[in-house]
Order: sequence, then C-alpha cells, then structure tokens
Amino acid sequence: MKKIGLCLFLGMLAVLLVATVSFAVQDEETATMQPAKTVTKKTRKKSAVKTNLVDINSATAEQLASLPGLTSGEAKQIISNRPYTRKNQLKQKNIITAATYDGIKSLIVAKRQKK
Repeated sequence: MKKIGLCLFLGMLAVLLVATVSFAVQDEETATMQPAKTVTKKTRKKSAVKTNLVDINSATAEQLASLPGLTSGEAKQIISNRPYTRKNQLKQKNIITAATYDGIKSLIVAKRQKK
C-alpha cells in the first residue's frame, strides 16, 4: 500500500513539474512578443492633412491658383471642365501638364457632387 502511495505521489510531482516548466517556457515566449501597434501622431496627422485638400469640383479660381505651379488660366480651365470623377482627369484631359499635376496631386481631391 505504501508503494502505491509513493508512486502516486511521485506521479503527481512529475505532472506538477511538467506543468511548471511549460508555463515558464510560455512566459518566456510571451515576453519576447512585439506589442500591438497603436495609432501614432504621424497617423493622425496624415488623416488631418486629407481634410485640408482642395476639391477640384468646388474650389474657387483663387483657391486653385494658390496651388503651387498652377496659373490662374489653368484654374479657370479646371473650373470650365467640371465635374471630375477622379483628380487624375486633369492630366488625362490635358487641362494641366503632367509636371504640374505631379506637383499638386497630393494637395487635391475630386469629391463627387451630391445630387
């Protein structure tokens, strides 16, 4: 009877030892994991910049002419060829040059007009 009790005790001790070792290994793996990404100031600034874009479908001639490299004549031509579904139509329709478009494409947007 004492041998059975001793074997049972040693078996339980072995199970406890294996469980302890496996938890220690798991904690070590968790400690080396990278933390989840958070929203940074840079990300927030990027979305804030998008709200300051010039809409080529509703901007005035003065707003368009204030864009770098855009003349008042080009601004008037943009207005006379409205509406646009995409901002790259300014280049596709030869309203402005490719170089001018490359200079302003990050500053403009073509919002769809509400009906």
